Amino acid sequence: MILPLFRFAPGCVLLLGLIFPQAIHADELPLQISTESRVNGRGEVTVFLTLKNTGDKPLFQIHPMFHFHHTDAVVPMIPKLEPQQSMTLENNDHPAVMRAGRYPLVVMAHYKKDMDPLVFSTVLHTDSFYYQEPVESVVDGRLESSIEPSGSFLNVLLRNNSQALKNVRLLLLLPPGVIAESFKGMMGVTLQGGERKYFQVPVIKAGESMSGSYPVHLLIEYGEKLKHYSGEIRGKIEFDPEWNSQMLAFHMAVIAVMCLGLYWAYRKKWKELLNT
Repeated sequence: MILPLFRFAPGCVLLLGLIFPQAIHADELPLQISTESRVNGRGEVTVFLTLKNTGDKPLFQIHPMFHFHHTDAVVPMIPKLEPQQSMTLENNDHPAVMRAGRYPLVVMAHYKKDMDPLVFSTVLHTDSFYYQEPVESVVDGRLESSIEPSGSFLNVLLRNNSQALKNVRLLLLLPPGVIAESFKGMMGVTLQGGERKYFQVPVIKAGESMSGSYPVHLLIEYGEKLKHYSGEIRGKIEFDPEWNSQMLAFHMAVIAVMCLGLYWAYRKKWKELLNT
């Protein structure tokens, strides 16, 4: 009876793959975003935004939005982008920068993969530009994800690589459907010279079907000696698929019934072969 057991095992493995599919990563998106920023001598900023459909199907109702230096700006909607088509938009609806230094730029675009009125996808793009002097932030760090029995956590490490005190502002950018109740909007943090600061951010998902890995961005800004500094830390947040007891019992029952059916089918076939 060992041979029939080996023969029906691949069928059970296939069933497991169908019932417990692999998660699709959130960064597998067809809309590609790039930006080019220009600043004149008066600190006036112009941003050229290029949107490209890298997929093989049209995209619809693309709504780009800028977040720049604590202000938001919305550009006109693009009704449709054909496969491999790109479009460049110009935007100068931003306040002039006053301090020399580096500034962060965030673009978020909502779009539809079909004409379903309720289903939108979102892509996030981050960039930066400098005015007069390309200064670099001395505050950096690391983002790591951990999954614990109580849920998913974003582990944040900040490092002040100078000997001077820094009062920094933090902005956590999360993909749609991912929520950090304890970290909404800007957060202020004081770092002594050479200090390393670590804290955890509980993160929850709005959709039960969300699983896998999602990109996150932590923007860092601070001012010093009439100059503006900014930096960015990138990471990922991980989610495990959620299975409550009823769902798990149902799926395990389905697996058991189907595997049992395969076993008896192969057992019958094996007996027929022995009798011939």
